[in-house]
Amino acid sequence: MSNLISFALSFFSGDKKLYIALGLSLILLGYFYLRLDTTKAKLEKSQSDLALALEINKNNEAKLKELTQIHKAELKAINEANNQKNEVQKKVQYVKEYIYKSNENNLTKLFNNVVDRLWNSNTTSSDKNRNSKSKNSARATNSKPP
Repeated sequence: MSNLISFALSFFSGDKKLYIALGLSLILLGYFYLRLDTTKAKLEKSQSDLALALEINKNNEAKLKELTQIHKAELKAINEANNQKNEVQKKVQYVKEYIYKSNENNLTKLFNNVVDRLWNSNTTSSDKNRNSKSKNSARATNSKPP
């Protein structure tokens, strides 16, 4: 045991520059260890942030696909509405030309003739045409009430 104590004392009684360098080395080692620990914590936080960002990106991509489909459906609906509007404008133009070309003074007869022509030209469904003809035949042709 005395050999061990004498060895320890002889170790500390040697060159002091070596001990100072050893102490500084231990301090630097502790500093770098702490720095490594904080860097590791930052890395883990960055990795979790990256995973969260990737998950959000996937969610946004799915929402973007859904919104793109909705947008395409809306564009189709707008296109169909424009086509229907154009058909109505053609019919209105037809009515204007018919009224201009006919010399009919009785507005009720003129209206009934125009409606009959429009119903006859509209061949979208046979039920509508049958119903419109039955309604057209029941219309009054007087311009003035009795």
